[in-house]
Amino acid sequence: MSTVATHPVATSIFFSAAMTSSSPLFRYPPRAVALFALGFGISVMIDHFQQEHDITRYPRNVKQLFSTASWVPLSCGFAACLVGTLYPILDYYFSHRYNIGWSNVLRCCGGFIGVNYATSKLPWTSSQQVSIVLALSAIWLWLMFDRTWHGFVLSLLVAVIGTWVAQYFVCSGMYSFTKADFFGVRSWFPCMLYSGSVLFGSIGRQLTIVPDEYFGCKKKN
Repeated sequence: MSTVATHPVATSIFFSAAMTSSSPLFRYPPRAVALFALGFGISVMIDHFQQEHDITRYPRNVKQLFSTASWVPLSCGFAACLVGTLYPILDYYFSHRYNIGWSNVLRCCGGFIGVNYATSKLPWTSSQQVSIVLALSAIWLWLMFDRTWHGFVLSLLVAVIGTWVAQYFVCSGMYSFTKADFFGVRSWFPCMLYSGSVLFGSIGRQLTIVPDEYFGCKKKN
């Protein structure tokens, strides 16, 4: 007869592992990898649209990764991981539990990719037209899949900081925008970053980075 199951040390280790499996430290790494992978993949797709239609250009000696500059998908993956983590944390801080379901997350993703594809594909007469379309789509995504003021502010900060970083990269010669009309970048670029923030915030919420039971514990306290 085996004594492993009845051994007090083995029993203690088993219950410790079971308790640890519900802790944020155990839950977070696979969710962070998922956010990084999604940000990585979507950025490659969007950048492909922009390069194919001569919106962005890279130096010839730049290191390539999946037909794009190597730093683009890596930086976007880390940014997606950060944004997708901050959204549910702010939800917890402001006691706002917001579950929209994976079907709506897929709709949000489809809307984001579809609008970006349209802005790259369609023959727009001016960059201002693209900016208006992306601005309206960003507001629509926020109204449909967020509607929180902390989400609005966070996405706005992402748009501002991301545009500043992009401007720095342009000035450093790492890449450039054709027909740039807004401090070295296209005027619609902040709107795209805002929409992307709403998208990855929604994904982060659905991944339940902050356990659902934590909201109940906070209300009791």
